[in-house]
Amino acid sequence: MGATLKELATVHSRKMPEQVDSLTEEAPILAVIPFEEASHGLWNMYEDVNDVDGAGWVEMNAPLPAVDVTSDLKKVDLSILGGEIECPEDTANMFGGTANYFSKKLPKVIRKSGMAAEQRILYDNFRSWALDKGKAVSAGAATDDCYSMLAVRFISGETTGLYSRESFKQGSLLDVTPINSGALYKAASGKHQGVLCFGMRLKAYFGIQIANRHSVAAIVNINKSNLPTAMMIDDLLADVRAIPGNTYLFMHEKAKTLLHEHKGKALQVNVGGKDMDRQITHWNGVEIVTSYNFLDAAEKAVAF
Repeated sequence: MGATLKELATVHSRKMPEQVDSLTEEAPILAVIPFEEASHGLWNMYEDVNDVDGAGWVEMNAPLPAVDVTSDLKKVDLSILGGEIECPEDTANMFGGTANYFSKKLPKVIRKSGMAAEQRILYDNFRSWALDKGKAVSAGAATDDCYSMLAVRFISGETTGLYSRESFKQGSLLDVTPINSGALYKAASGKHQGVLCFGMRLKAYFGIQIANRHSVAAIVNINKSNLPTAMMIDDLLADVRAIPGNTYLFMHEKAKTLLHEHKGKALQVNVGGKDMDRQITHWNGVEIVTSYNFLDAAEKAVAF
């Protein structure tokens, strides 16, 4: 398996190890995704296996059957996670220099970047793939107040996060480069247009590869009136051939709260019992990871 961003930072981001903490502080799903180095700087080539002819049983002295693997070579492009931040000259002076200004602002910017990156992975990669490949089922809601639950099994070389070593050239997770070599320039656009500013550019190259049809699945169209049954969640995990340890259930915290009903129905509280704990952290051994970067009861129902 690949390494999490935290693990990558200990090896490649020794100059600015705090970046990964800011990036994943409010992106808990981004923090558990394993990442592998892309085969090329800005893209990854991989084999998509179509069919495998394995060995078979034969009689003594009989000819052996042919074995073979049929595959296609495919390419996944990495995406840019980046942005620019500007500091007007007078503001820099009030902060005691650009270093002080950017050191105060960058953690907030990086944290927001992690949240945006996680939401894109959840909706544009995992959920979108499940819908496109027929690996999604509906809990029955037909309104615009829905949640989704995603099951993802990470597989080395197949379903994984991707990163480019180009991102770590400076010894940091995000490549941070002064605009105009750190000298003053006149901002051409944005809220500081026409003002002399100092600027910084942040950039990293990451991607998501899904190359196994039994690794991502979803339940969509969930709301308070349309809950997934226990069997639906069991089937969801079976669809990705879940293995505790490399499989996760991803959902909004409020979507997980909807699942508490399944445990609540089975709870028994004795006469002296004062605590009714309906919380769950795993389903059949598979860890549930929640994130507020899922839409909060704001997904539009998907037509099936």
